Amino acid sequence: MERSFCRLSVLKGCAIAVSLLLNSHDTIAQQLLNLGPLPGVGQVPEILEPGTGQGFVGLATIYMGQPVIFYDNVWIQSFGGVGSPGFRFARAHEYAHHFRGHILARLSSPPQMWPTLSYQEELDADCTAVRYLRRVGDSAAIQAGYQLYQTIVPPQDMNGRPGSIARINTMNGC
Repeated sequence: MERSFCRLSVLKGCAIAVSLLLNSHDTIAQQLLNLGPLPGVGQVPEILEPGTGQGFVGLATIYMGQPVIFYDNVWIQSFGGVGSPGFRFARAHEYAHHFRGHILARLSSPPQMWPTLSYQEELDADCTAVRYLRRVGDSAAIQAGYQLYQTIVPPQDMNGRPGSIARINTMNGC
């Protein structure tokens, strides 16, 4: 059941958050991604870090006083690597959390509980990502988002997290 919950929560980061809290920033930062800003959105530092592929793809958070996005390198490789359509969808989703003001956790001190975003914030980030990707003409990334949710996220909502049915229905309505 716990493994299913982690797969369900694929786009948020308790595994990454724990690793951030247990290690220094220099140890974690395997690779600072120099991808440039998303057009029309701005720049957020993005860090590809060693992961397990068991937790979460990305984590949009505030770390050491600034917005940042961390990615689990195992998940990103399973999507085809940095720059792949799957990565572009995940990136747009994580940027959407920052753009929409969804703050997972401020990671300058340990959280009191596992950091999670609300059900509605996850769906909002999906929709915001789809709208952005449509605006820039990246239909391959949108299709990859559908594919990722169909293959990784269980169909039904679970533990307060949207399942693939809710996510895909939301994406269709954006």
